[in-house]
Amino acid sequence: MIKKLILATLAGSVVQFLLGWLIYGLLLANFMNSHTTHYEGLMKDMNTGSFIILIFISGLVMSFLITYIFQRWAKFEKFFMGLAAGMLLGFLLALSYDLYFLASMNMFSVSAMIVDIIANTVVVGIVGAVIAWVLGFKSKAVPIQ
Repeated sequence: MIKKLILATLAGSVVQFLLGWLIYGLLLANFMNSHTTHYEGLMKDMNTGSFIILIFISGLVMSFLITYIFQRWAKFEKFFMGLAAGMLLGFLLALSYDLYFLASMNMFSVSAMIVDIIANTVVVGIVGAVIAWVLGFKSKAVPIQ
């Protein structure tokens, strides 16, 4: 049980890291940059390697949360169950944080918020699907009685 928790968390972390790089680092980089209010000190120096470690740890924490919920409470062990639940979690978490940021800071536009919510919904959905798949991998089928 603990082995699957660790494996699913690690798999989710790697997928989240790679999807984050692909979606935010490549596909949406220019859009998000043009819809962000820039000021001195807002962005950290991306030429140092420490930011990559912290981004990975952030994904590790999110993946652990999803894995724990799926394994301990929801018993999700199928790809599409994980996809649907992950999308809902991603949507609600991004909506919550982005609404707070929009209300309290002059950091980004409403357009950027909407795009961020959609991107998070997709990323966390795929992460949830991978986590559920790993949790269900080689599980013994329980016969219907």
